[in-house]
Amino acid sequence: MLTVPHYACASAGFVEAGESLEAAVEREVTEEAGVRVQDVVYRGSQAWPYPRSLMLGFWARATDDADAEPDGEEIVQVRWFTRDDLSAAFAGESAVKLPGAASIAHRLIRDWLDRR
Repeated sequence: MLTVPHYACASAGFVEAGESLEAAVEREVTEEAGVRVQDVVYRGSQAWPYPRSLMLGFWARATDDADAEPDGEEIVQVRWFTRDDLSAAFAGESAVKLPGAASIAHRLIRDWLDRR
């Protein structure tokens, strides 16, 4: 999960040989969503059954959220969420669908929301 001042974004991908985790986060988010990020911080991990992988969670800050543009293949829409949007989703007062409570994505969103 990526965080920027008052907004949230999520992306996923694989680390390439010889690439640091932080560089992979920067590359994947830029490739998939057109968003350049900095200040990448590791937040936790979760076992992932397919393909026998480990899901890693990070926070980062977008350098310019106006650059967001989906790649059209892995990401077909880029949408920013405010804390108010996500608070409403957690309260069941929004059509926004959140990741399941057992997922690292859910925990990253909840942690970011509670951070205020």
